Amino acid sequence: MRSEDPHRKNGILASLEAEEVEELRPNLETVELERMSVIYETGTRIEHVYFPHNAIVSLICIMRDGRMAETGTVGREGFTGSEIILSADSTSTSHCVAQVAGSASRLPSGALRALIETRPHARNLLMAYTRALFAQVLQSVACNATHSVEERSARWLLMTHDRAETDSFELTQEFLAEMLGVRRTSVNIVSRLFQKAGLIRYSRGVITILDRKGLESISCECYGLVRAVFEQFLPRPGLKH
Repeated sequence: MRSEDPHRKNGILASLEAEEVEELRPNLETVELERMSVIYETGTRIEHVYFPHNAIVSLICIMRDGRMAETGTVGREGFTGSEIILSADSTSTSHCVAQVAGSASRLPSGALRALIETRPHARNLLMAYTRALFAQVLQSVACNATHSVEERSARWLLMTHDRAETDSFELTQEFLAEMLGVRRTSVNIVSRLFQKAGLIRYSRGVITILDRKGLESISCECYGLVRAVFEQFLPRPGLKH
């Protein structure tokens, strides 16, 4: 791959062999994902997969009464639509939205299926990511059931910071509350506590990470466990160090 190749910004595409990327290249295009834009709705057919560069996508479960909670996060370490790796005719199992705006490489799902049918290296890499994402989803379920709002907020901020190209990103307290499945007042209290401790700065819908180590000390063990899984299975996870 050429060093100036924009698709290289994604960890999965950067880890594919050169001939695998060249096979995909005619169908790859760079797109911009606006914040809160819907990538997939639950139960709809996956027509394209997205390999984020600096965009970040939330996988969300929405209940009948409208309540919701995030079950997974996808950034430049991975790709959306991993369901197609497991089935020839997949529909999305999650409501997927861009939580942070940015660019991504878009690929028709059929092109990815064709690649994994003939390229063992690509198939193994994509399966490894799917396994790591599954571990993240399982850990999120346990985290939401057992850990405090403070711990979960710190975990969420760290996961987002890992995948962002900057210390500052747009985030409303309402959105964070929805992702954590808690009341907005709870997130407001946590935000004030974090600001008072010098961990973050929050102003006009933009949050800035000031003390990453401090957030790590508050976060539950779920953050470290999930990150370790990604680092174990993926050769180039593309996360901050």
